[in-house]
Amino acid sequence: MRRLEPSIFAVPLAISPTRRTLHTSSRGNEQLHLSPTSPGSSSSSSSGAKASSTSGPLSYINMILASAAIVLAMPPALELYSTFTGTNPSGSKSTSISGKLEPYTHHPLPLANSSYYPDPHTASVHKLLQIALPASASASASASFFSSTPVNDIKQRLRIRSVYIKEPALVIERAYTPLYDTLPGSNAASLKDATKQEKQVLDLIVKRYPDGELGKMLHRTQPNPSLAQIEVRGPVDTWTFNRDGRGSVPDRIVMVVGGTGVTPAYQLLTNVYGRPNHASDGLTESDMRVQVLPKIDVLYATKDLENALLLPQLHAIANSNKDNVNVKVFAERLSNPKRFTPADSASIGQLIPTTSSLNSASLVSWIPFLNQIGSSSHPKLQLTSEHSEVKIPVYQGRITQQHLETACLAQQQETGSKVGRTLVLVSGPDGMVDAIAGPKSRDGQTQGQLKGILNKIGLKHDDVFKL
Repeated sequence: MRRLEPSIFAVPLAISPTRRTLHTSSRGNEQLHLSPTSPGSSSSSSSGAKASSTSGPLSYINMILASAAIVLAMPPALELYSTFTGTNPSGSKSTSISGKLEPYTHHPLPLANSSYYPDPHTASVHKLLQIALPASASASASASFFSSTPVNDIKQRLRIRSVYIKEPALVIERAYTPLYDTLPGSNAASLKDATKQEKQVLDLIVKRYPDGELGKMLHRTQPNPSLAQIEVRGPVDTWTFNRDGRGSVPDRIVMVVGGTGVTPAYQLLTNVYGRPNHASDGLTESDMRVQVLPKIDVLYATKDLENALLLPQLHAIANSNKDNVNVKVFAERLSNPKRFTPADSASIGQLIPTTSSLNSASLVSWIPFLNQIGSSSHPKLQLTSEHSEVKIPVYQGRITQQHLETACLAQQQETGSKVGRTLVLVSGPDGMVDAIAGPKSRDGQTQGQLKGILNKIGLKHDDVFKL
């Protein structure tokens, strides 16, 4: 429920001997309250003048004057309200974005576009929303691109930011991570080659849960670029190296993600390496000379390939950064891609699923019993594209201790001693986070103790962060 705003103004009207005060509110239906002042406030005329009655009804002339005063005073009052709050009064429409985005205060922003994801023509539990940013916010994002030194620049790019969206009727909010950091103060490499239109929107993937009222509300909201209707606050730092890094810039970042938790991993990749198919343009000459960019490994757990998110984009970034980006997918259920419907195939886009050729244990059997025998240490499928040498291995089952040891301790295993630093970020459903790294604190504000598989394989508390 939206908090009632205080009265905008109080204008005394000297239209009758009785003083009366006019109040308006910021709600869609303005209310007029006429309240008499104290009895001693009536005035008399100068010498010989007849005193007016203080108890009689308003004359027709005074009523007309009062109505005229209301009509004249209302537009400047509403304009004053918009100036101070940065919003439009409830129910009003505007052809321009009024213009505020603040971390601690919700402001309405227009929904520019809404479509099902991944196939816009097929109903899905996922939707891709584009929320229009205020002009001031998008301008400040592009103005702050890249700092003076490569090391400071990469520290600024090692950042994951979110926005909070509110459901006004139930007064609930939830954090969503944009695919690209176009928020105020961004240093993301994804801004460098973004179009003007791309810089002016927030791209969000929103999942509709059966018991999630906010997701349902966002799914049924109709796009209207001229109507500010989505209550947003932000940006909020989900993770930033300068605040949470506790040490030197890592040589390697391992992101263990599940479900919609893949969106923070995707934003970090685009912050560091740029947008898909333009990823190499995110590297400056200073980056190449100093070689400060960390390698990023993404271990992505999903129920099945049909509901996986951002696979074509992840492959494109890995293809443009072959030596620095590595993606692995873990599917609990693995169907035969040959039986995919067009809607199912939309999740992998133009990627081509091929049978892994590592060894006989990795061959796919579509007989359930034989699938259970197969080892999860070898991929069942590989996703690739034409004219690309990069392949995304697809494992059947969940992420195991063996997979985490391979990803997190790769340098130590290769050299025999620890070289550089590996930082692990975990994002996904609570059950998955608990199993991988232990639960966060009860209040959800602090990290809690490091437990789970990552603790078992010997990682330090300062090298693990739960999003």
